[in-house]
Amino acid sequence: MIRMKQGVVGAVLALVSTTAMAQEVPDRTARDGGAEVALGVLHHGTNFHPLGGKLIFDLPELPDGQIYEGFEENGTVDVQIAYRTAPLRILLKPRLTAKAQINTAGLTSFFSLGAEWRQHILRGRVYGQVGIGATVIDGYSFTPDPFQPGISNDEAWRRYDIYRRRTSFGSKLLFNPNASIGVRVDRRWAVELAWEHFSHRQIFSDTNPGIDNVGIRVVRRLGR
Repeated sequence: MIRMKQGVVGAVLALVSTTAMAQEVPDRTARDGGAEVALGVLHHGTNFHPLGGKLIFDLPELPDGQIYEGFEENGTVDVQIAYRTAPLRILLKPRLTAKAQINTAGLTSFFSLGAEWRQHILRGRVYGQVGIGATVIDGYSFTPDPFQPGISNDEAWRRYDIYRRRTSFGSKLLFNPNASIGVRVDRRWAVELAWEHFSHRQIFSDTNPGIDNVGIRVVRRLGR
């Protein structure tokens, strides 16, 4: 009789354990699995750079009509559309990403491919994410020289207008380190505070102003 009771208890415990594991799998899948799409709004050119010596750069104001080199496009707005794959089962489970970040003022836009890694806390309600990618821009590697000898007056003014409004990034190909903090609203939806940086670390030329963008993304998990 004692042996029979022990057998029954063991069967019950095994059943409970199996049920608990079955309940954990959907939760984990909902938290970590599945592809995602995201839509964001970012400030194009912000004085924030966590990879530098300071988080915020405090630069003195310049006289009217003057601007720091590399700050020509600062203050406009980008709309970002992103797609992330489900986590891969290699290299700490990265998500492959594709992002199009379009400037609403007709200035430089960014088109990126890369990977992102995510870590959850607080039972999956909050996560941190870091990534790296390669970016192609539709803007200028180098703006045309308005002071070139021999050009017409009209051409000089046309070039000067570009020179004062557009940034020379030094290359059409840039790197895209990025990071975000996400808060999960439910199993499908999350909101992220995002930082995107674009530069080439003077690999392709001496001109490398870089640009930082900060904004908010809404994320939707795909699938069931």
